[in-house]
Amino acid sequence: MIKMIVHWIQGFLILTGLYLAGELIRSWLGLLLPGSLIGMLLLSLLLFSGILKVEQIERTANDLLGHLILLFVPAAVGIMVYINNFSDNALEIILTILLSTALVLVVTAKTVDRVIHWLGRTDTVRRQSE
Repeated sequence: MIKMIVHWIQGFLILTGLYLAGELIRSWLGLLLPGSLIGMLLLSLLLFSGILKVEQIERTANDLLGHLILLFVPAAVGIMVYINNFSDNALEIILTILLSTALVLVVTAKTVDRVIHWLGRTDTVRRQSE
């Protein structure tokens, strides 16, 4: 039990350290990218390079993702505070959400299509899906 807790804390410290490193890089270089995104890029780099193993952060990341809904409570309260502003602009908000969602879906589909083509594995992917 103690070993599992220590492993979880180690994963949490790694993820938190990468987030803080991203924030420091952002502030030192004056970048417009959020520090959390820079931290995620650092995490990806460490995972792809093999310096960091997925097993080191997997349990912590899954636990944090399982409680992600708690992070949306402040946003929901903020929406309730400004409900009049939202109701006045409901049509614009709904159209923006629909158009941005459609745009994300199209761009994601095109990107996946190009990556599959770039990897030259279209035949392999088609055979596996059949």
